[in-house]
Amino acid sequence: MNFAIKVKNYIKEYFPNIIYLIKFINNRYMITNFYNTNFKKNALLAYITKPFKKEYISHTNFFEARSWAKVLHELGYNVDIVNYETTKKVNLLKYNLICGFGDIFQDYYELSIKNNIKTIYYGTGMHVCYNNHATLKRVQDVYNKKGVWISKSSRFIEKTWTHQMVLVDGMIVLGNNTCANTYKPYYNRKIYSVPAPFYKTQNAADIIKSRDKNANKSFLWFGSAGLIHKGLDILLEYFSKNQNLTLHICGNIESEMDFMCTYKQELYDFSNIILHGFVDINNNEFTDILKKCSFIVFPSCSEGGCPSVLTCIGNGGLIPIVTKETAIDTGYEIWIDSLDYAGIDHAIKYALSLKQNDILNMQIKNYNYVLKNNSLENYYAKLKDSISEIIGTTNEV
Repeated sequence: MNFAIKVKNYIKEYFPNIIYLIKFINNRYMITNFYNTNFKKNALLAYITKPFKKEYISHTNFFEARSWAKVLHELGYNVDIVNYETTKKVNLLKYNLICGFGDIFQDYYELSIKNNIKTIYYGTGMHVCYNNHATLKRVQDVYNKKGVWISKSSRFIEKTWTHQMVLVDGMIVLGNNTCANTYKPYYNRKIYSVPAPFYKTQNAADIIKSRDKNANKSFLWFGSAGLIHKGLDILLEYFSKNQNLTLHICGNIESEMDFMCTYKQELYDFSNIILHGFVDINNNEFTDILKKCSFIVFPSCSEGGCPSVLTCIGNGGLIPIVTKETAIDTGYEIWIDSLDYAGIDHAIKYALSLKQNDILNMQIKNYNYVLKNNSLENYYAKLKDSISEIIGTTNEV
């Protein structure tokens, strides 16, 4: 076999694999032209890439990411998606619009070129300055009580990405005005608020009808990482001292071992504090827990609309006992006025003072509000309206 034939056969055998490998490596941090369109305009979404590679509904960011891409597609853009944490350099000059958050924005504003690229920041939580101050203050609160620093149970954001929160053409944030207002000291243009979405997997009306008779003395904490940030430490302190009440805890708290070790007694020595671990909202276990509780209690110090709380309201009609920092306001919530024992005590005592008819009425009003305001459809509609107004068009392509 001559040399030319050997080279030809080698290319035929290995070249497709090499191309596949290049595409695989590239797609780890970037997905190019997701919809395979041939529009005149290009948009870059700097967010998360996982929702464009596999199906999952464990977090609403899947729906949020896909919604952003779909809106951009409908507005006539070829859509590329890049992971917000990427350190790879991207040719930003090809884009007419850059959306999302991350290092991409700093890269763009340091290009030192004249162009008309539009930029839109997506705030999934409160401003980083507000968030970091609030979460570290909570860590300090625990240190003052327990004598140990548990910073891993905060939600500290190391990268401030200041360019994206000062210089962008438009800003869209999750939640209500409480969240949006944390950006206003640093941003002098209009801020668009979109309601956080939630996944509906249960019939709240049926759950309310079949709720346990002792549910009015049972409370649910339903959250993810950042146990101190989300106030679980205060609830453990409170319920360990009020054993006539029950606290159900849903979340992968075992992942925060420093917290687990520090609060070992409160977590394991009291029969009224029940650990469920991670709970799939599609499973019967979630249904059973919703039936056992009348209230969702969540004393977080900083959120962006708090989908975890919305999930429990929209699926089970639970009455929210929350801080204003959750960026939720159904009109029928019970406020936690301070992030301490006294604040929890005041809110829960008010909840316990409610008559059964009042509880039933509040549950129905809460879930009806969330079903309408925080549906996937309403999130998408509000998001599209906001993006359209920022870029100056309302026409679909």
